[in-house]
Amino acid sequence: MFRSPRPAARLAVVAALTLVMALGASPAFAAMSRSLVMARAQHWADLVIPYSQTTYRDLDGKSVSYSSGYRTDCSGFVSMSWNTFKPGYSTRTLQQTATAITKAALQPGDALVAYNYHAVIFGGWADAERTKFYEYQMGSEVSPGDGTGIRIETYPGYSPKDSPYIPYRLNGITENIDYTGLIEPIEGSNRYKTAVAASSSTFATGTVGAVVVASGENWPDALGASALAGVIGGPVLLTTPDSLPNEVVAEVKRLGAKEAIVVGGDTSVSSRVFDALDSITGVVATRVAGADRYETSALIAGEAVRRKRLSGTYSGTVFITTGTNFPDALAASPLAAKSCWPILLTKPETLSRGAANAMRSIGATHAIVLGSASAVSTTTEADLEALLGGAEKVDRLEGRTRYDTGYEIATYGLAYCGLGMSGVAIATGENFPDALAGGVMAARRGTVLTLSPPKWLDADVATLLVRNAATVGKPRVLGGETSLWPIVREAIALAVGPVDAEVQ
Repeated sequence: MFRSPRPAARLAVVAALTLVMALGASPAFAAMSRSLVMARAQHWADLVIPYSQTTYRDLDGKSVSYSSGYRTDCSGFVSMSWNTFKPGYSTRTLQQTATAITKAALQPGDALVAYNYHAVIFGGWADAERTKFYEYQMGSEVSPGDGTGIRIETYPGYSPKDSPYIPYRLNGITENIDYTGLIEPIEGSNRYKTAVAASSSTFATGTVGAVVVASGENWPDALGASALAGVIGGPVLLTTPDSLPNEVVAEVKRLGAKEAIVVGGDTSVSSRVFDALDSITGVVATRVAGADRYETSALIAGEAVRRKRLSGTYSGTVFITTGTNFPDALAASPLAAKSCWPILLTKPETLSRGAANAMRSIGATHAIVLGSASAVSTTTEADLEALLGGAEKVDRLEGRTRYDTGYEIATYGLAYCGLGMSGVAIATGENFPDALAGGVMAARRGTVLTLSPPKWLDADVATLLVRNAATVGKPRVLGGETSLWPIVREAIALAVGPVDAEVQ
């Protein structure tokens, strides 16, 4: 699941997804939902029931006899949460009602059990790195005092060396997510095949006049490719620096492209690759490249605007982003491709000469700075204001992290670029190739591209999905399960889809 809120929020992950949390008792061993498991665990935690291995209580915390309640120790707490046989299993027998799972598969309502030692209910991850989690438990060391409570624990928690914690899932629990039917994976066995998959998904039928080919190993030259690809109406395909992948050749032929525009110099895309593209029957290869990444982005911007003016009007907006990192530009790629707003790279501390010259050359009248002042300095922003003739000509989209900035860019695209959330694209923010190809795909589909860490769903992305669940349809998830882990895909599916799909 995605990042959990503070305990007081009672698992907003579940609440925000409008899952009903009924506290009524259900028959032992009946199908239990995650909502109900967490509601029961929260209920006992709120009651702050004292720890005891000889006392038994009902769901409402009232003292009852042995046969009609749950023992008020750790395994009794898990038994109560799971609604298992009363008076409850022990840490030696809880495993009889559950199946061992992996850490990556953990969801709220699962349990961690250390044989003959301790058992707790897993309440969700408490940090981005999945090193800490919310622990719902009954124990002799729960603050304040002994008894039920919720705390943040370092995964998997202390246990004797000969009795480690093992994650378990209650047999038959519902609201597990089989994400395969609720997302559309856009993936291949490597980054080059993933880019081809994005192309084939976007241009499933018909032909395109041209394609853009960029390095799959070196991101700076490729960052400006999205605006150019948007203008020519073709995909961004990736290549190794020295050899054109066979699948790329096949995709160019399938698309019937007449032109292959290589972005970047020989060190990014070698003459050997250029010649291989040029040798495809019916294809003419061209190259847009400068002396460095800044000049290359300026030349790509100029070429995009030139081609735009052949068939329409350029609005005058440009994106200004750092040339030292890629996430901000990737998040903006659907906006660039949809509206022909070129992406210009600059050095963080001052507006690069190439960017300034390009803005004059193409007639830019409005600049959108991407990222915080640590990415693009306030000095650079002042340079832009001077160049364009006023502070009102410059906007900034920024956040505390790359994911926060990505969220601000996506919401801007939703508000001002005619983009929506239907089929939203989601890619890792830790690497560039998947998002590079996915930005053009998102633009062609009329949606935004959002970024997430690979091991947990970014909270802002989750919020967007939840708010737009009725119109999202199937999110397009870029890259394989090493790019965005299964737990992220489950969280995406839980945010947008029905909750009755079961893990098989």
